[in-house]
Amino acid sequence: MNLYRKGDFVAQYTFEWCVGASLQMALNLATEEAHTSRADQERLWGMARDRSSSPFGGANPTGWTATLNELGIGPYRLVSIQTMDDALGAAAEAIRATKRPVGLVMWHGRHAWVMTGFAATADPRRSDDFAVTGVNVLDPLYLHGSETWGPSPKPNTLVSPATLAKQFVVRDVTRSRVDLGVPSGYLMILPVVSQVG
Repeated sequence: MNLYRKGDFVAQYTFEWCVGASLQMALNLATEEAHTSRADQERLWGMARDRSSSPFGGANPTGWTATLNELGIGPYRLVSIQTMDDALGAAAEAIRATKRPVGLVMWHGRHAWVMTGFAATADPRRSDDFAVTGVNVLDPLYLHGSETWGPSPKPNTLVSPATLAKQFVVRDVTRSRVDLGVPSGYLMILPVVSQVG
């Protein structure tokens, strides 16, 4: 399953605005609107920054989550999962159930990617016994990548869990100066099924 459509990818306009670009991509994926401009990206990054409670003045996963919910494409929640396999399984189940993208918190909490789809050994809606064999990702730093973490995959590339694991790593709360309210683990911003009534 893959939510990606041509034109959904947006590169970040500055090296600080990965959350702004990821918000634009989430809106593109979840609605029929097109969010691609620099001004829109700056506005969305500013919304996330203002909701982040960060002493460093940037946008972090709590602000990213809050902004997704305020934009009306939620509900979303920030989660921390202990193993890569369980994290990817939860992401696949969320995409399958909600038809909305997942936010991946990369580089120990320093970068934002969007997961748009997956390949698995079984349909997560029909079986609990499945393994994710690939994930479709959008890295707003494409084509730049990182000297430390490696190249950015081409937008909508289906990468293996092993390839993803080079950049999607555990965020250790004992090494972080920002309290996100979740324990150490693989951090994701998951769409959840709305509860009516």
